[in-house]
Amino acid sequence: MQIVLHGRIQSGKNDASKWLDKFNNAYSLKLGMPVFPGSLNLTLIENFDWFAPRWKPIIIWFGKDEYGGERDILLLPCRLPKQENRRAFLWTPTTAARERPDPWVVELVTDVGMRHTYNLSNGDEVAVVIEA
Repeated sequence: MQIVLHGRIQSGKNDASKWLDKFNNAYSLKLGMPVFPGSLNLTLIENFDWFAPRWKPIIIWFGKDEYGGERDILLLPCRLPKQENRRAFLWTPTTAARERPDPWVVELVTDVGMRHTYNLSNGDEVAVVIEA
């Protein structure tokens, strides 16, 4: 079953770029593709529940011991149909998945800088397709 999420781009804190850069080789090996050292923040219409049963079969757990980081990471494979059906992942530390003050915000990681590659700006809509 395909689930389509629609979100609008918003600015982030640039914190993801620090970690995605520092552990870039580990992320690239884990995901089987290059990973751009930054994320794209999307504001969804509704809250996103990382621990919903429908995600369990496809979610990727990236343990801190596995890559040498401070937090376990959750990654959810997806595609971006309006951006050449680009392969991407929803990305979050497990602490943020449990305690995020804005659970309607998700972060996308992929192999390119999305803003530059697709001329995207804050407020632009991005569709995310998840095969669940």
